Amino acid sequence: MVSSDETVWLTFVQLQIRLSLFSGGDMVAAMKPTLIALLTLGLCLPLLAQNKPKPDAAKRNVEWQKEEMCQFVFFAVLEGLYRDGIQNEIVDAIIGDKIIKKENKVKTHFVFRCKLCHATYEAFRTYRNRPAFMQTKEASTFGKGVDLKRLKDLRSNDARTRIYAMGALVRPWIMHRIKETRKTPEEKTAMKKQFEKYAREGADLLKTHKRAKDGFYLDWSFYGSCQACEAAKDLGKAGF
Repeated sequence: MVSSDETVWLTFVQLQIRLSLFSGGDMVAAMKPTLIALLTLGLCLPLLAQNKPKPDAAKRNVEWQKEEMCQFVFFAVLEGLYRDGIQNEIVDAIIGDKIIKKENKVKTHFVFRCKLCHATYEAFRTYRNRPAFMQTKEASTFGKGVDLKRLKDLRSNDARTRIYAMGALVRPWIMHRIKETRKTPEEKTAMKKQFEKYAREGADLLKTHKRAKDGFYLDWSFYGSCQACEAAKDLGKAGF
């Protein structure tokens, strides 16, 4: 396929050649520098087009793994999953096992491109792919699991019900890790501010998503921030 840029210069070159045919050899000689420049430009344009970054790919990337707070949340959730021995059925509901399109799976319980949401989601996904412990009769986790009646809420068509059911698992895990790591008062205050910052960013993202054509977030009007971000409120209630 010929690009619009290529069409412009090709048309121009063709015009110059036609003019030269009616003007004699002197015109051809005079046009040589112009033709060379145009040909060079024409060869370079396709290469420049190839090197342009693809905006859609950049928009899909979420570099949460490079941020300390996101790493903290990832390990808090992963540890909680192991400690409580959460069953695969629960995890499958949260990671969107029935959603066909890969990038839409996260949207069942999380805000797409919210960094803390992706950190939480990846913790669930990592746990789901855990190996069995060796010489333990296929054991792969520690706790006894939770009541599978929660599946009804986690798979609910109502977004509020679904999200809060997931949050009831995640938020205590984050608080547990904060307490276990024995953060100083200053560190806890800084952490609370970070959670609040992520919450604002997530809220802005959600506003944009609500206008999307896929309709995933149309019934999220109740939503204040992701359940990981809600840990900021938990910190406040705990007196931090």
